Amino acid sequence: MKDKDYINKIRLLGTENKEQKTIDIISNVGSENEKYENIISTEEGEIYLIDDQKSFSIAKNFNRDITSIDEINVTNELVDLIIGKTERKRSSKVSLTDMPIAAINILFKSIALVKSSQFNSKKRPQQLELFEEEFKKKENVRISIAIDIKDISSQTTADGKIKGRSNKVREAVDFLYNNLNVWVVGKNAEGKTKETKLSYIESPSFDRKKLYFEMNPFWYEKLVNLNVYNSVLLQLPKLLGNPRHVLFSLYLERFDCNEWIPWNYKNINELFDLNYKNANDLAKGFMREVRSKLDKNSLKSFQYMVNGDIISVMAYEMKTIVNNNNVKLKSETLEKLENNHFANYIGRRHGLSDEKRQSILDIIKTSVSDKKLLKEGYTKFKKFCRSKEIKKSILSYQGDDFINKWNTFIHEEYKSDERYKKFPNGAPRI
Repeated sequence: MKDKDYINKIRLLGTENKEQKTIDIISNVGSENEKYENIISTEEGEIYLIDDQKSFSIAKNFNRDITSIDEINVTNELVDLIIGKTERKRSSKVSLTDMPIAAINILFKSIALVKSSQFNSKKRPQQLELFEEEFKKKENVRISIAIDIKDISSQTTADGKIKGRSNKVREAVDFLYNNLNVWVVGKNAEGKTKETKLSYIESPSFDRKKLYFEMNPFWYEKLVNLNVYNSVLLQLPKLLGNPRHVLFSLYLERFDCNEWIPWNYKNINELFDLNYKNANDLAKGFMREVRSKLDKNSLKSFQYMVNGDIISVMAYEMKTIVNNNNVKLKSETLEKLENNHFANYIGRRHGLSDEKRQSILDIIKTSVSDKKLLKEGYTKFKKFCRSKEIKKSILSYQGDDFINKWNTFIHEEYKSDERYKKFPNGAPRI
């Protein structure tokens, strides 16, 4: 769809029940083809086996090198708790959008540390049973986490050495300990129940090299149970440098790419603890800066348009990290970015269905040779459209019409491939 078509589509939004339509759409923004009603916090009334008169036992230790990790999987449930979207019966609705960047680093690094233990309970229900057996059916169980101080907050000295900043670490720990917590029902061995406060960080301490803390099963489950989640860069806090921008980026991951989503500015104000008087002010004062940063520093960015009280947002995936001087990504991550960008670029330009986009992505992920054929076929297709005999835009080919024509050029390119002699019908087909 062309930009002009997008504009016309947005202008038609909400001629009736506009605000309710916006709320309905946003409330269903989830992730990975799941509706928001499936994103449920731990059941109200769930009882945790806690006896504060007894010592805690450590069921698992996480203390390893995470320098090889580029991306982390962040659950929507955790994000909702942080920004105050989820309001439990026993907890006050608190937005943590003003948390220090060092505190967000602690969150991101702890997620990276437990990455090998993450699972999807819907796809692997047996794994959930094992988790509950190990962490929720035993009394006073915790896990132990150790994070490098330099990964939380650091500075470069005059002689070029990188040192951790203990004052920033202390500030971050205090913030998380005092603010990121929930109230649950705790029950001891005698069956007595009482209201119990569970902080994200328990029993914190640190030295020159590491921050150490313990985590209870409630928060640990929010990190490892990937019912509904999205993948983001581990270094996102460092790249964006603003807590609200980081949290907006996390929330943006729920939006399907290349689709306009109408969003009432009042909802954005509330969600990210902003105070803009109208949609235009919010767009100029917040959205513009966030988009500029994400365009340079994230795997996903967005376009936006303002129409009355509505700010319509269209997310899109980035081809690479433009401003990546401070962050070095693995070749596998860069290749993934390039593949996603190509599939979405073609899909967006030629009005392809999600199924067709996925077909393109499957082909280019599976075979480097076939990826080359698809790209060369598209290049030849563009040259064909620019030829004197044709003289028409390649964008005039949309949907199945485009796919059929592109497949023809891909097959022609395949005839020059060394595989053609042995497998004349082996050309990739979308």
